[in-house]
Amino acid sequence: MTVKAVLFDVGNTLIKYDVEFFEEVFQRILTSLGVARSLVDIKKAFLNADNESRNLHLLSSFGKVTCEEHWNTWDSLVLKHLGIAEHAELGKAVHSMWFDYVDCAPFPEVKEVLSELKQRGLKIGLISNGYEEEIHIILEKANLENAAFDIIIGVDTIKKVKPNPDIFRYAISKLDVKPEETVFVGDNVEADYKGAENAGIHALLVDRTEKRQSDIKTIKNLREVLSLIRDKSQKSE
Repeated sequence: MTVKAVLFDVGNTLIKYDVEFFEEVFQRILTSLGVARSLVDIKKAFLNADNESRNLHLLSSFGKVTCEEHWNTWDSLVLKHLGIAEHAELGKAVHSMWFDYVDCAPFPEVKEVLSELKQRGLKIGLISNGYEEEIHIILEKANLENAAFDIIIGVDTIKKVKPNPDIFRYAISKLDVKPEETVFVGDNVEADYKGAENAGIHALLVDRTEKRQSDIKTIKNLREVLSLIRDKSQKSE
């Protein structure tokens, strides 16, 4: 069967960030506001906020409430566990400033690969566990807003998150392609690789670090996608 569509995860697949941990972004924002906290303390606060968020059912509401409501609550929890007064109001400030304090860029081969896929007449889409408005901000910052993606799906699109196979099924339904005609590329085994596989889609796992402990065959560069989908198409002829 000929491959007709290629879908991608966003972060660490198409886009690289200028931080290794998002706690670093939190620290940058606090520093800009005159609040000094160590990265160790912020990481500990993230863990404590994660534990409390489960009791508040914050994770289960991810994608079902607005982006602003979710992150205002989360940021406020982190600040609370940092012992910062007025954490609710400051949480709103952290959310509003977030993308001013993190930079991102496409990996070197991304624009070339997307262009080649388009030239071959394939449909291209994004499926991310981020809110749609966040995805568009990231694409703009990475100068990929004009890459002509045929579909962009976030957690708020159908109120579900990867690895739920319904997200992948929704994408191919909108693109009018079959699962076996589709390839999904991501960097997370559970959310991306297994999520796509469970929807009947060909899954590719990208590992740029070459340190992944897994028996799943990985690719190191998105250029490998071009040759792999060519091979799939030729074998089906």
